[in-house]
Amino acid sequence: MTGNISYLSKYEPFNGGYVSFRHEGGMITGKGTIKTGKLEFENVYFVKELKYNLFSVSQICDNKNSILFTDSECLVLGKDFKLVDDTHMLLRTPRQHNMYSINLKNIVPHKNLTCLIAKASVDESMLWHRRLGHLNFKTMNKLVRNNLVKGLPSKSFENDHTCVACLKGKQHKASCKIKLVNSISKPLHTLHMDLFGPTSVSSLNHKWYCLVVVDPNPRSIL
Repeated sequence: MTGNISYLSKYEPFNGGYVSFRHEGGMITGKGTIKTGKLEFENVYFVKELKYNLFSVSQICDNKNSILFTDSECLVLGKDFKLVDDTHMLLRTPRQHNMYSINLKNIVPHKNLTCLIAKASVDESMLWHRRLGHLNFKTMNKLVRNNLVKGLPSKSFENDHTCVACLKGKQHKASCKIKLVNSISKPLHTLHMDLFGPTSVSSLNHKWYCLVVVDPNPRSIL
């Protein structure tokens, strides 16, 4: 993509939709071809709001060229470039869907730390949290590190403490302070109620939950 229309030859209008970059974005309104040196870039999108040029590594590789990145520059090598041998090759990873994915199964972790794991989004973390029966996130990340669940993405899940079901399940009842003087003077003045269940044995009416109502005066169960 480029924001300078003068770079494009064979320009034609093209409605490519909206594209976002950094904290801004713009509409793709055309496309063309850029020729620089011995290279030719086809289907280069024109975005007027773009202040810099972006090129696709996968498109250059599709053109049978090779790319070498160093700490100071990027080199686009010719189509006839070939490695003499594999002595200088430290890692080989296949290309899938225009991405070069590293297989984490071949990485030896240092102690309990596994690197190169992408961080899952908040929505994805909560989705897998619910799918696994509200499993705690520490155990979820352990499943990922040890590859114990098929289909579980190799990502680091983080807990943002927004699961309503887990928050309600961890609520604790606050005990009432002991009163030295009884302030209840008549029946039905104050009632204490408690709902519990499900019980291991059903009642005569085949109910599994029980509601207990206690009247402190005269200390009877209703």
